[in-house]
Amino acid sequence: MASSSLGDILSNLLVPDNKIIQQATSELRQVFQNPAIIPELCGVISSHQNEQIRQYATVILRRKITKKRQWLKMSADVTCSMKQMLLQSLFQEQNKTVQKGIAQVMGVIAKHELPQNNWPDLLKVLNDLTSSKAAHEREIGMCVLSIVASAAAKALQPHLGSLLTLFEITLHDSESKLVQFYTVQAMTSLVDYAGSDNVKHYQRLVPQVLDFIRGLSANDEDSACEAMELFDELLQSDVSILVPHLTYVVQFCLELASNNLLGDSIRVKAMSFISSLTRLKRKAIVKQKLVLPILEILFPILCSPTDSDEEDEFEEQSNNPNYYAAQVIDTMALHLPPERIIPPLMKMVEKALQSDNPHNRKAAYITMAVTAEGCGDHIRNNYLPVMVECVYKGMSDQQHVVRGAALFALGQFAEHLQPSISKYHSQLLPVLFEALARINEATKKNSSIVIKMFYALETFCENLEKGLLPYLPMLLDRILLILNSNVDNGIKELAVSAIGATANAAKEALLPYFPAILEKLKHYLTASHTPENAELQTQALDTLGVLARTIGRDNFAPLAEECVQLGFDLLNTVNDPDLRRCT
Repeated sequence: MASSSLGDILSNLLVPDNKIIQQATSELRQVFQNPAIIPELCGVISSHQNEQIRQYATVILRRKITKKRQWLKMSADVTCSMKQMLLQSLFQEQNKTVQKGIAQVMGVIAKHELPQNNWPDLLKVLNDLTSSKAAHEREIGMCVLSIVASAAAKALQPHLGSLLTLFEITLHDSESKLVQFYTVQAMTSLVDYAGSDNVKHYQRLVPQVLDFIRGLSANDEDSACEAMELFDELLQSDVSILVPHLTYVVQFCLELASNNLLGDSIRVKAMSFISSLTRLKRKAIVKQKLVLPILEILFPILCSPTDSDEEDEFEEQSNNPNYYAAQVIDTMALHLPPERIIPPLMKMVEKALQSDNPHNRKAAYITMAVTAEGCGDHIRNNYLPVMVECVYKGMSDQQHVVRGAALFALGQFAEHLQPSISKYHSQLLPVLFEALARINEATKKNSSIVIKMFYALETFCENLEKGLLPYLPMLLDRILLILNSNVDNGIKELAVSAIGATANAAKEALLPYFPAILEKLKHYLTASHTPENAELQTQALDTLGVLARTIGRDNFAPLAEECVQLGFDLLNTVNDPDLRRCT
């Protein structure tokens, strides 16, 4: 095999012609089985003129030697010449992407060789590069070191003390941000092997890392987010390193989270550390009196407007600071003592509810909603009447973003504050029914409010059980009116789901409405299956199953044969996996 022929094969893989690519792929599979491909790949990496081909060769070589048994099959001459070639190519290569590819190959070899101290030249070269007076050589050295640390961290454990001493120097590299960045990456990979001997050394580096990330966040948020992985790793592996700096780290994260001039990713990353810290070190948060400072930052973030009032603000938007602030408050409510969370939050809520800014009022209801699960007992015993009154008013707010948040809060209350919340049915259900009557208007203004309306209705009705019976006529009339109106299938799907929740509560009391309900369900289930009505049909089938279980065996028995035949027809004609599973 000639080097040029392998180069030609790799070149053909990059040609925008499917036939040529297929032919080249077949040829590569053949040569891939030949042991001679290793030195040939080395030749391509070191001498091919096309940088894309050189990069492709590093990827293939790395795959070829990833498993240790593959490495052990090679002769000592081949492995020795490969290591020498990689070290030489590392210095010669001008393209940073190819250079990093070479470093990744070296990382794989280091994983195989360093545990037996079979590559002393690598450590010497790394020492020379990282201490070089030339910034670009320090960048190369720290890049390789960070990759080797990721691939072979355990093998570097005996050298960790001297590496941390090196990191003290490289974190202060005034000429190259890359040297600092690769240093943080290496520190992250080595955390698991710090051991008690190196804890204090790591601790000394934490303020330097924070200062570096602070500067980096202003210009390169993606890299700043990646650098912050060090703190996540410390939380998971060796939190003792963070303990002396915990207040400083939290303040730093709050500083980033509250800076609306920064991008969403870095702000969310900072809040995610607060969330993880709450789950893993809740006592430290309380002991160091960090609860109030955290809430004083999170609540204003929650009050900030989102990019669009029309979007569903309660659907998961993992990279949205507004959404994520609510999630962190939720986590705090689940893991911290309620008496530490609820009193300061209620002061913020009370003030926000009096604001003319609808986003402040919305934030107040979201806060009440997300604390309902974690602080349920505390709310039931101390705040429930006040919160119910607030939600009652919020459901009639002139601003749809506020109404939606209040409905979301009611749904959360119905789910997590039982049985106490059910006592307020006479106050809350009429407002929900009135909202149902205005569903066409609500859909035009904001479809997400309709989702929250049905969420509140379902959770409240399902938990009310027999207490729902006096409201059945009005409720079913409103739902059937929606099903008979010209609303889209998404709204009808929600209404059909609400019938199922109502049936779970009312059971046989639903019988007077059963014929009208069944007529609508049969209409949906016998319609031609299309992508537009697929979810509606699935929900109709699910609700039919609920009715079969709840209205009584004798009442449903006459329909059993027809329903079974309907199920067979669907299985024979529809290939939708959700619908078939529901059938």
